[in-house]
Amino acid sequence: MEKAVAFLDLLAFSSRIRENTPEALMAFTNYRTILQTAWQDSQRHPVESYPEVLRELVARSGIDSFEHFLPFSDSIFIAGEDPSMFLMQLGHFVLNCFRFTARHYLQPEDRANPTQVTIPEIGRGPDGHLVAKETQMHYFPTLFRGGIAWGEAVPISLFGIVQRNPVEIANLAGKAVVEAVGLESKVKGPRIIFAKDFYERLNDAARVYVKETEIKGYFELLWPGFHYILSNGSRETNSFRDLFIPAVNLWRAHNHTASSEHYFRFVELVVMSTIKVFESAGMLQVSLQTIRQAITTAQLGDKMQALLKDYHRR
Repeated sequence: MEKAVAFLDLLAFSSRIRENTPEALMAFTNYRTILQTAWQDSQRHPVESYPEVLRELVARSGIDSFEHFLPFSDSIFIAGEDPSMFLMQLGHFVLNCFRFTARHYLQPEDRANPTQVTIPEIGRGPDGHLVAKETQMHYFPTLFRGGIAWGEAVPISLFGIVQRNPVEIANLAGKAVVEAVGLESKVKGPRIIFAKDFYERLNDAARVYVKETEIKGYFELLWPGFHYILSNGSRETNSFRDLFIPAVNLWRAHNHTASSEHYFRFVELVVMSTIKVFESAGMLQVSLQTIRQAITTAQLGDKMQALLKDYHRR
C-alpha cells in the first residue's frame, strides 16, 4: 500500500554522544514526552470535543495521521496515508520537539554556550544536614533532519530479542522508505525535504508550509511556520523572536566550527517559514518589518540579504 514515509535523524546526535551520553540521551526523553502528551490529549480531548472554530487548529497539531511511529537509535520512521494532514502534523511534532528546550536559548546563562543550564539540587552535607547545590548540564536542542517520500511502504513484523526474551518488532520496508532515507543527506541543517511527486499530493492548506529548495525539483517543510496562530492577526508576528533568538544564539555558539552551516541554515529556515506563512495570510509587510527589526537588534545587519533572500528589496 502507498503511504507517506518520513525519515527523521537527530541532528548532531553522534557528536553529543561522544561528549556526554546522558545529556545526549535526553533528546529521546524530549520527543517521547511530546509524542506521549499528544497521544494522551487525543484520547482525553478528541477533535470533536472542541468548538468548531478550533477544530482545524487542533487537528493539525495532533498525531492521528501517524499510522506508524518507529524509532531506532537516533532515527525515526513515521508513516501515514493522508499526505496533507501527515505533513502538517509532522511539522507540529518537529516544532514542539525544538520548543521543548528553546526557552533556555532565548536568554542563555552563557551566550558562548547557550545549551548550558544550572540545575538546583538538594543534597546532604558531611554533617548530614540538607544543603542546596547547583549542577551544570546541557539541554541540547532536539532538532531533526530528514526526508519524506510517497510510495510503497509495507509494515512488517520481525523476530527480535530484548533482554534475552523473544519479541515481535514492528518495521517498515519499501521503495518510499529507501527514498526517504536517501533524501536526508541532501541538505544541511534541521530541514525536511521531499520531491515534487509528494508536493503535488498536498492540498492548499499544507502548501502554505512548503517552499522550493535550492535543489531543483525538491521542496522542504517549513516547520517553524506552525509556531504561529494566524487567526491572531498581525500581533502574532511578535512571537517571531521566540524562535529567531534561540536559533541565532545556537548559531553564534557554533559559528566558525564544523556545525556552523547547520545552525545558520536553521536561522534561515525560521526566517523563510515566518515570511511564507504571513504572506499567505496577507501580512507580508508587517512580518518583514518585524523580521528586519529583529535581525538589526541581533546585530546581524550584514546577514540581512542572506536571510531575506528575494524579499530583501520588498
